Amino acid sequence: MPPTRVKAIILKRINFRETSVIVHLLSDTNGKIAGIMKGVRVSQKKIPPLVYQQGSCIEAFVYFRSKPGLELVTQPSLLNSFNFSGENLVLWKKILSEIDRFVPIARFNSKGIYDILSETGILIPYIKNQRAIEVIVTEKILFELGFGPFLEKCLICGSKNNLNFFSGKLGGTVCSHCYAKEPTSFKLPEKHVQVLKFFHRVPVNQVSMVKYIPETLFKNLMKCLNEIVLYHISE
Repeated sequence: MPPTRVKAIILKRINFRETSVIVHLLSDTNGKIAGIMKGVRVSQKKIPPLVYQQGSCIEAFVYFRSKPGLELVTQPSLLNSFNFSGENLVLWKKILSEIDRFVPIARFNSKGIYDILSETGILIPYIKNQRAIEVIVTEKILFELGFGPFLEKCLICGSKNNLNFFSGKLGGTVCSHCYAKEPTSFKLPEKHVQVLKFFHRVPVNQVSMVKYIPETLFKNLMKCLNEIVLYHISE
């Protein structure tokens, strides 16, 4: 099979043997790829370390296998290093690691997720509210994957009233009449549901309008999103 040219962001990088690296790539159109770049950690190759650094956006050719295993990634070239430092670097790596944790290694149309992550990398230096970035990126990528959060009605009975509980297993809200039917559901103030809806509506490039998120609200929002993640990675 001929190689496929991809654009991708490196979610994870692991040194392999003496000269190679294993990478998890979020590609623009071919899903999440687990691949190997052979021999790149050799000085004679003249491939700069930024090309295989976590967080870099690259272009490369991928030889997709017909059987399970690492794909061969060749001729990588750097498009954007997202060269952060300090708190911005910590946040960027946290986002990359979280996405790597719950986005499955599979072939699928990943353009929506790739665009969200790429746009986030561009915005991070200009955003002071890092909590807002963390919430909006996680929410939007989960929704792109079809995992939720689904917030318009009770996911058990369909009621649009008294949506005071949240279930990570179901991926969204449960009403006060049905929560006993879903043992994993937990209490969530309805005003916090409204904030999650707000984050769903706001484009990533407008996240700067969110100036402050109180700690309790942030913890509740991330609990909702993390419960969805935990359910899907434990399946």
